[in-house]
Amino acid sequence: MNDFTSIKALKKRTLDTYQGNWMAAIKANILPIISAAFTSFMIMTFIGIAVVVFTQTDPAALRQATNYDQAASVNSAYSGTGMARDFLSMAIATFFMVGIQYGTLDWLRNRTRIPSWGAPFQTFTRKYFTSTLAIFLFEFIFLTLWSFLFVIPAIIKFYSYSQSYLLYKDAQERQLTDQFEFVTFITFSRRLMNGYKARFLLLQLSLLGWFILSVLTFGIGFLWYIPYRNGVYTAFYEDLVGKRGKQVVPEIFA
Repeated sequence: MNDFTSIKALKKRTLDTYQGNWMAAIKANILPIISAAFTSFMIMTFIGIAVVVFTQTDPAALRQATNYDQAASVNSAYSGTGMARDFLSMAIATFFMVGIQYGTLDWLRNRTRIPSWGAPFQTFTRKYFTSTLAIFLFEFIFLTLWSFLFVIPAIIKFYSYSQSYLLYKDAQERQLTDQFEFVTFITFSRRLMNGYKARFLLLQLSLLGWFILSVLTFGIGFLWYIPYRNGVYTAFYEDLVGKRGKQVVPEIFA
């Protein structure tokens, strides 16, 4: 693990790639930027309104207002329709994010392959649609089953499976995908991330401050944060397969 590129170096590589082309990075990430910015704007607006209301309302009136009928909470229980809607939203978001990762990986490897507006949509093409859907479904099933045990094992497996899509892309570029079942790329990801899950977590935590700042700026900071985050995550994969690919996933990188 000592030869692993530092988190600082991964961030620098991402910034060097984006230098002079930040607008292209923003365009490629525009969908998650809009979603995150809207959500944070609504959260900050709600917090602001809540602060004003609570500071100007009599405490006794607040206690009375929160003494609601227990039946109301039962009627607002999470419905099957809500679960289906959330599942569909998660699937669509995954498709977009994987498409962005694919475009970013190409850019990191070849700075002339600058992604465009269409980067998030490439997973909806014939080339990647079936694989993205299959890997998503397998991961969803496995993570759901793990979550039935405890939350911590599910989180660990989430990190284990995190490189599955990018591994598929590398196999696809080498015309090797016909040799493997879609679920096999989850196995490949587990091998690749063995011993490196904590490092990926540390990488994510190193960006936490920028995420908080982006929320506090009512979402404006996401214009910078989301392309940067996705670039750093992809640089992590690129460095990892460069150091361990041939050793732990020879089926693709030998």
